Amino acid sequence: MEAFEAWLLRRGAQAVEAGEVPGALLAELRTELEQARDLSQEEGHALAVQDVAERLGLPVNRVEEMLAALESEPAVTRELLLRRFVEAWLAGHRTANRRQEKG
Repeated sequence: MEAFEAWLLRRGAQAVEAGEVPGALLAELRTELEQARDLSQEEGHALAVQDVAERLGLPVNRVEEMLAALESEPAVTRELLLRRFVEAWLAGHRTANRRQEKG
């Protein structure tokens, strides 16, 4: 997971440097990662599942099923999927940032 976190922070920094997303997004991401390190694995998992469920409007048990399916994949596939999730997340923030700049 450390390699993914490092990639995530680099990718976030690239998006900020390119002016695609506000710098506050990277600061928020760093804060979230630091806070996650202070939690037990079980606490972190529960909070992450709850957050994903709320953001996607899905029941917690459905998110748990999706994560279990993801965990059953080989490590390289999991990392590829996680990176795609991040790119989709950044795309949403880029769109929101463009709207704010125009509005």
